[in-house]
Amino acid sequence: MNHQEYQDLLALHALGALDASEARAIEKHLETCAECRAELIELKEASGLLAYAAPTAEPGPELRARILESIHHQKPDAIPVTQTSARVVDLSARRQSKVWPTLLRMAAVIAMIALLVGVVVLWRHDARMQRELAALSQQQNAQQRELARNRDALAREREALAMLTAPDMKKMDLAGTQTAKNARGSFVLDPKTGHAMLLTSGLPATPPEMAYELWFIADGKKMPGKVFTVDSAGHAVISDQVPLEARERGVFAITLEPKAGVTSPTGAIYLISSASL
Repeated sequence: MNHQEYQDLLALHALGALDASEARAIEKHLETCAECRAELIELKEASGLLAYAAPTAEPGPELRARILESIHHQKPDAIPVTQTSARVVDLSARRQSKVWPTLLRMAAVIAMIALLVGVVVLWRHDARMQRELAALSQQQNAQQRELARNRDALAREREALAMLTAPDMKKMDLAGTQTAKNARGSFVLDPKTGHAMLLTSGLPATPPEMAYELWFIADGKKMPGKVFTVDSAGHAVISDQVPLEARERGVFAITLEPKAGVTSPTGAIYLISSASL
């Protein structure tokens, strides 16, 4: 027999309804199958409760009244002292009449238990599937966000490359200060539109809740630009709009500021241009 056939016999085995050969076969299977052993224990516990499933049968009041009336009308000498009359009751027939309802109730209880077990198994399977789907959805969302970031970065790099190679663009190098000696930057500006691109490398990773901020400095006036972060190599490519007063004679600097940005520089300077455009 296969595993499913053994499981089909567990309910009968719990009730002691198998023949000797089937009982020996399933006992041998139980020695190596923990799943069937656990299910058999549950079935035996359920069958033990079946004795309490049948309602208690009590004689009705009509039967009691008939018996009392028969005794009341019976004369004392109606029954000889030396002779007794006996009525033979077919106990086997009475047992059979009680066995079948009991077995039917037992089968119903077992079927209900099997149904409840099936519901629990399906519920657990559904819960596990829901958790797996949620995890897959989170992974997919994270991958989509990462893909969107990569697309944006690639688009900015292409835009910066186009500006670096286009004529009539103003270009300026930014050098690292004592705070970030290995940092470098390039600034490209379209003087007609004020559109600019900043490319950095070698900037240190920012602490939590901190970010780099671009500054446009003209005639001593410090005007804030975009706030940005860098990757593990200190690279960043950002676009910004340069104020009109900083397009002709401007100095550009990068400082470390709170992540939300500030209106006036408070942190150390990491990158700064050496001269005006």
